[in-house]
Amino acid sequence: MTVSILRGSILRVSIKRASTASVSVGMGSLNLGSGLVSLLPRRRRPGFSFVSAIPLSFISNVLCLGIFMGTLMPAKVFSQTRATLQSLDLESEQPASLTVCTQNLKMYGKFADVRGKLGNLSAGEFREKEEAIARRILSAGCDVVAVQEVIASTDVKAAEVLKALAKVFKETTGRYFDTRVGVSNDEGMRNGFLVARDRASIDNVVSYQQVELPKLSADQKPRFFGRAPIEIQIQVKPQGETPRRVISLVNFHFKSRAGGAEDPTGLEWETYRMEMAEGLRRVIEERHKQSFQSGQIILMVLGDRNSDSDSATAKILDGTLKLSDFQTGGACRLSKRGVPLCKAGVSSQAILLSPLLLDPETSLLHGTFKQKKQLYWLDDILLPAAALAFAHGSLKDEGDYDTGVISEPAEASDHALAYVKMRW
Repeated sequence: MTVSILRGSILRVSIKRASTASVSVGMGSLNLGSGLVSLLPRRRRPGFSFVSAIPLSFISNVLCLGIFMGTLMPAKVFSQTRATLQSLDLESEQPASLTVCTQNLKMYGKFADVRGKLGNLSAGEFREKEEAIARRILSAGCDVVAVQEVIASTDVKAAEVLKALAKVFKETTGRYFDTRVGVSNDEGMRNGFLVARDRASIDNVVSYQQVELPKLSADQKPRFFGRAPIEIQIQVKPQGETPRRVISLVNFHFKSRAGGAEDPTGLEWETYRMEMAEGLRRVIEERHKQSFQSGQIILMVLGDRNSDSDSATAKILDGTLKLSDFQTGGACRLSKRGVPLCKAGVSSQAILLSPLLLDPETSLLHGTFKQKKQLYWLDDILLPAAALAFAHGSLKDEGDYDTGVISEPAEASDHALAYVKMRW
């Protein structure tokens, strides 16, 4: 057990345990009105790190008591879901945990394919980029990493790219990562996942490639996701007496502002991102009804929105607003920077919430991407309200979430890594 003081008034306690095996769950196919979602069945470091945020005064009392008795008792559980708080056994094992991360890789691919896209970087600089990404993963203790901007011209080459990155992770963290890459409508860029083999197994992979997006204007041509979202279902291995748990994760990467001068609306593709947000939310609501009703199967929606947290895209994705609110005769319009301006009483309660923005400490960081000295929350991790309690960092304070943003080493990417640590 290691104890280190962070932020002056918080102690963090790390305890390592072993993990065991996993099982598989099969899935069929789903046909939605807006398009076909194709279901494609596929087939830290040893142990884990449990981090519990505890007031320093409390720990001091425990330490004193331990000295008096000649024994320092291990820290007890300080994080459970609402459903299990009343039945918490103080003599039980520490809760299971899973650290989930999202990272835009900033055009990561094979060296020959990306050197020109990254300013003719040298082989040495490319290796530094790989190692910098791995150090971020190690720093956050990521068990699952959703990645964007995997550069490759084919699905096979993209799979090779992620396997190469997994080898770098192994060298840095000592852990093996399994990889999955999503099918894409973008010929050169894809989304993917890396999952630590000692912590979880990947049961299913779902492509959103064929989902036709809803239209802001009826006379528009049909549009699809560029970098199609990829969904995986994982079985998280038990720790101690905790049961296995199924978690579904959806990784998305919306249209960037690049080439914004070609957007006829003059909004740097904000309306396209709004359509993507509406389409993604509709599919998720339909596919994961149970996850919105209870936390039995945890749902996590994460990735790069390419719009700030106050944008129309963000509000449509979390369910506060709908795309129809911006259609002709709707109650909302867009400001010049894509922020919704709506009549009173239009917005609804969000169905997807960000523990990063709800965390009083992490939210003070103001963003994950810096441009012209301004920070923006482009990268995010969203949970249904039913799963939000799993992200709590302390039993005493329900507003305290175990989240973070890591922007160093800077060689890794111009986007920061964002993470949420889940416990049950």
